[in-house]
Amino acid sequence: MSLLAQLTAGTTVKPKSVVKAVKENPALAADVDPQTGNTPLHLACCNRAPLAVVEALLAANPAAARTPDGEGNLAVHGAVANGCGADVVSALLKRYPESIRKRQGRHTLLHSAACNGQTAEVVAVLLAAWPAAAAEKDEEGNAPLHFAAACKASPAVVKALLAACAEAAGWRGQMQRYPLSLSLLCEAPPDSVEAIRDAFPAAQRAVEIVADYRNHGLGVS
Repeated sequence: MSLLAQLTAGTTVKPKSVVKAVKENPALAADVDPQTGNTPLHLACCNRAPLAVVEALLAANPAAARTPDGEGNLAVHGAVANGCGADVVSALLKRYPESIRKRQGRHTLLHSAACNGQTAEVVAVLLAAWPAAAAEKDEEGNAPLHFAAACKASPAVVKALLAACAEAAGWRGQMQRYPLSLSLLCEAPPDSVEAIRDAFPAAQRAVEIVADYRNHGLGVS
């Protein structure tokens, strides 16, 4: 079975077997799925592969880190969106540093991390590579903080984003709402709500916030 087939078989991938196969035949890492444009590195990252697998694939085919799939996505996009660890994301960025600024549409890797439940450790890696990403907005005006608020990101992630760009708490994004409003509507963790509120208390004076507190206040005074 080819490496691509192993990674798309729908069964649990065994890291040791993948590493062994790549070391025995490095050419396997250069395969490309003709339908999707995915390399084994893309598929491994989308399957939350551990660092040992990613390092083996990168060693066998370094160019895979900068190779887009059929939709223009890099392996690091899949890694961030699908929950790979900070060590994997760091390895991918180290191999292709420019990938930190490669977007999916108008969304940065930091947007993706904020809306896909990534860890504070991954967010820290992304911010270290591009601190100003915390201030990047999409077409609706959403900074990563808006996504974190609406997608119930952990308080640690929310606080990291606020530390990088506290001003984002005062920007209107989705539905022309402040991050505070989005955090209430989507019932984010109370610690996240409080941190966002404290970063921009004036959001409490917005017309829509009265109903948001009434309906989704979560005990936040």
